[in-house]
Amino acid sequence: MCLASINFSRQTFWLLNLQFIYDYMFARFEQMRLRKADAAFTLVEVVVGAGLLGIMMIAFFTGLASGLAVINTARQDLRATQILTQKTEAVRLCKWDQLATLPTSFQDYYTSQSTTNGIYYGTISVTSPNPYISSAASYYSNIDLVTINLVWTNYLGAHAIVHNRQAQTMVSYYGLVNYIAGPNFVQQ
Repeated sequence: MCLASINFSRQTFWLLNLQFIYDYMFARFEQMRLRKADAAFTLVEVVVGAGLLGIMMIAFFTGLASGLAVINTARQDLRATQILTQKTEAVRLCKWDQLATLPTSFQDYYTSQSTTNGIYYGTISVTSPNPYISSAASYYSNIDLVTINLVWTNYLGAHAIVHNRQAQTMVSYYGLVNYIAGPNFVQQ
């Protein structure tokens, strides 16, 4: 064998190997391309998937908005409870003769910084004699019923929802103020 034929055979060997590798890779690429084309989604599948995704997003955001509205209503209810408790405790600390001079109406706010949003309107009424006590009781004329009503409006979008809360307490002639400060307590 001559040296030229050995070199030719080596070159032919490498060229054949390169051709084989090229053919193999091209065939693999062609198979992958065909498999990807077979694995793709049809237009109907894409439309159904997009529709389901849209319905899920609408449900998610509706649930989120409803949850935030419930939290807001709960906060306003809690503030109403705080106002009623504050007014009830203030009435309980009044002396007997101060019950006649209680203001009949008041207004309070959701926050002290905002005087335009979250306004709570309230009324205080004193019922004497107390309808829950028998007139035959010896203390009948010494106990009054104090009713505190509170009204506020919560807005859910453009819809106004009016809320109402009420608290009642009984105040006695020898009441809480005499118990805390003594019978000779003088308020200034």
